[in-house]
Amino acid sequence: MDFVIGIGNTLRMDDGVAAQVIAALPPIPNVAAIAVHQLTPEIALRLCDADRVLFIDAHYTERDMAVRRVFPAPEPCITGHALSPQDLLGLAQVLCSRTPQAWLLSIPGYDFGFGETLSERTRARLPEAISATVRWMKGVSDQGGTSE
Repeated sequence: MDFVIGIGNTLRMDDGVAAQVIAALPPIPNVAAIAVHQLTPEIALRLCDADRVLFIDAHYTERDMAVRRVFPAPEPCITGHALSPQDLLGLAQVLCSRTPQAWLLSIPGYDFGFGETLSERTRARLPEAISATVRWMKGVSDQGGTSE
């Protein structure tokens, strides 16, 4: 099974873009998708049975949308409730002695103020983000092969 996790606060404008991607996804067999405000330790157990995971998150430091591989943190830092994808994968490794292959889809965000709507620039990237996610869910990379 594959797993797609959209991360972000829907009350902080562009930070909620991942939830909108998740809401727009078509059902695809053997793929589960959830939207969460933050990554918490409980999610690590759900990764134990996954073959692949795609994290989706808005980033204000990146201006290009990108899908990149992420790997487990060798020593996960669990000092609070919010974890990075790398720390969550590292925790899954500790708990289950395995981790799924993982990727992060970074979507450019421009406005993280209070509000429930996306900025125009991030809203314009939404179709591209949905398309990239569906391609990943179907196991197809941008190069036309499988996501490996």
